Amino acid sequence: MAPISSSCFLVEGVTTDRDTKKALQSLYDVFAANGLGQATFEIVPNEPTRLWIKHKVGCEPRRETIDSALARAGRYRVISEPGSGTEPNGAN
Repeated sequence: MAPISSSCFLVEGVTTDRDTKKALQSLYDVFAANGLGQATFEIVPNEPTRLWIKHKVGCEPRRETIDSALARAGRYRVISEPGSGTEPNGAN
């Protein structure tokens, strides 16, 4: 089994449970085609929402793919490059 990693994107627009459901459905539609696994949103008041994506090492999610999927679901967009940390652009 390939090692599993996770990437974190900061996103705008996903602020409620309803937003989360809409965004996740759109993401799952592209996950299988791109070798990605599970996703979860971490919503913290007064901070950008974090989107965590599990994936095989070497099969990192592309910002353009994730941003496009989110945009199809609503007024959601990626505002950072993927990283493994919780700060914008993966800085810790």
